[in-house]
Amino acid sequence: MGSVPSWEWVRRLGKAARRVLGEDARVVPFGSVAKGRAVPGSDLDVMVVSERAPSSFRERARIAYELCEEAGVPEDRVDVLIVRPKDFEVWGRMLMTSESDDTRALVEELLERGERFLKLAVESEERGWNDLAALHAHQAVELTIRAALMALGETPPRTHFLGKLLGRLHQVTGKDAFGELSRRYRWELRELSHAWFEARYGRYPGEDVDVGELVEAAREVVEAVRDYVLKLIDARGGG
Repeated sequence: MGSVPSWEWVRRLGKAARRVLGEDARVVPFGSVAKGRAVPGSDLDVMVVSERAPSSFRERARIAYELCEEAGVPEDRVDVLIVRPKDFEVWGRMLMTSESDDTRALVEELLERGERFLKLAVESEERGWNDLAALHAHQAVELTIRAALMALGETPPRTHFLGKLLGRLHQVTGKDAFGELSRRYRWELRELSHAWFEARYGRYPGEDVDVGELVEAAREVVEAVRDYVLKLIDARGGG
């Protein structure tokens, strides 16, 4: 197990960012290190904020790699998000705290993205693109549950396993409906989590997997959780 991420990494990344992106660049840590909750094996999560942040995803990825190399920090232990100041104003505050005034904006965006992923999952399954159907269905469920937890002021668990995420939502809300979904789709959610992981590495689909059942399970979970979140937002009067 690796050591605890060091604040020295933040200092070195800041120095590298200013050299690569200019003196206006700043490094803002978030996640477990920023909150003092890092443990051996934790990743360091940082946002690099600069007006010179490129719009190209490929360029941002290249710069993130360059910053880690120059700072001498292990790339596999650091998650670097490179953003412009205007993006930081929206995403930055939401990533640093679940109590941000902008939490609602992120919750609504995650719900919308979850809905889009679900639509893509259905379309992919109909076309016989089972690997894409699994990837999209998994993302639909994950983003929707994360939106619900954030709406409740919770920091979502750092996991991609859907059963654990839904179980946490059931624990936080105490709603029997979520407990029932966890029990009813226990194996589908587990299988979908593994299908998502394997599809990323070209090892899926398997002939013994009914992707249609996985997509249907995803649909029911997404719709139930989304309905709960929207009612929660309405009950708060939009604030």
